[in-house]
Amino acid sequence: MAGDRTEQATQHRRDQARKEGDILHSRELTAAAGTLAGVVLLGMIGGRVMEAWRGAFAGFLALGPQGHWEQSEMAPTLAAFRRLTFSVLGPAAAVMAAVAAAALGTGVLQTGGVNFHAGAIGIKFDRINPLTNGKNLFSLRAGARLGKSLIPAALLAVFAVQRIARQLSLPPFSTARLEMLGGDVFGLLQAAAWLLFGWAAVDYVVEWQSRESRLKMSKQDMRDEMKQTEGSPQIRGRIRGLQRQMRRRKVKADVSKAAVILTNPTHFAVALGFDFNNMDAPRVLAKGRNLLAEEIKAEARWAGVPIVENPPLARSLYRSVEVGQAIPVDLYAAVAAILAYLYRQRVEVEMRERRQREAAARARNAEQNRARPAGTVAHTGPSHNSSPATVPGNGKAARSAAPPERGQE
Repeated sequence: MAGDRTEQATQHRRDQARKEGDILHSRELTAAAGTLAGVVLLGMIGGRVMEAWRGAFAGFLALGPQGHWEQSEMAPTLAAFRRLTFSVLGPAAAVMAAVAAAALGTGVLQTGGVNFHAGAIGIKFDRINPLTNGKNLFSLRAGARLGKSLIPAALLAVFAVQRIARQLSLPPFSTARLEMLGGDVFGLLQAAAWLLFGWAAVDYVVEWQSRESRLKMSKQDMRDEMKQTEGSPQIRGRIRGLQRQMRRRKVKADVSKAAVILTNPTHFAVALGFDFNNMDAPRVLAKGRNLLAEEIKAEARWAGVPIVENPPLARSLYRSVEVGQAIPVDLYAAVAAILAYLYRQRVEVEMRERRQREAAARARNAEQNRARPAGTVAHTGPSHNSSPATVPGNGKAARSAAPPERGQE
């Protein structure tokens, strides 16, 4: 059915639950880890602690006489008293620090760090509602928690009865009972610590399974979350279409500025940009594989950009150079050879076009000359407004050629 919670929780669902304060955390495991750390440290330093306390007790008794508390002896007595106090409180402080560090570390490992959730500490009136609390008190979950707490308590009771029975087997005023009592108390404490830690680990696994079951989603929840995070399928399709159009426009603009397209020839296509004027290092303007490679080659054919098949170079550029970056130094030689070949082709084309233009101009001049009437010569001499040219020879010939003036007629 659509409403059944059969799907595993998504990351978005887990993040939302974490923001709401629903974090996998077992208080029993935190307390058990702290207790176990304190008991283990106490067992490691227990012998030295007893020796230090015995020496401190003897030291306190030695400071009892009135002579140590005279005005002249007050400073050394206080220094000795302070030293003995530190020797007594130091082991206790170490055990307390171990308990706190273990509890804090276990809590951080469970929650992933220090977290602050305002919603978890906010005022919720349903928590102080007697009817709601009554239902929670007599619910199945409350009964399960009570049962989980009674099981380790029953096991500890069994261990305690065994230790008490062994104590009762000794004579009432025997000195061995006192020594055995200390060992039995520490053994019972150690057994209780390990038992609580193991039971707390089991409780943590149960809580993890309960939380996973609580966070499960139905298929309708999955669809609603997908619509909320990614939008409806129609909108996503429209967005993908716009992205394809933008990609095509960008590829078209980049390929039109490229100097050459290197191909695989079917799988890869890399557009290289190079300016023959400033001679900067070639850059990758666009690259693609499969369908995008075909689009790049189609745009290159449309824009008239040369396409060169060089599979090793095309693969190397595609895998090692990102769009907009210059090619690496170790590929300069291969790319330079291709660019030099293209430059030679470009120069040859320009020279061929220039010769064709010159030949066409000469042909037009010859056609114009043939089209003029007979006896007309193209004017190539000086204009009528220019002064007469000097004729070589004697002065008479020059003067006779000139017209006579009015006074000499």
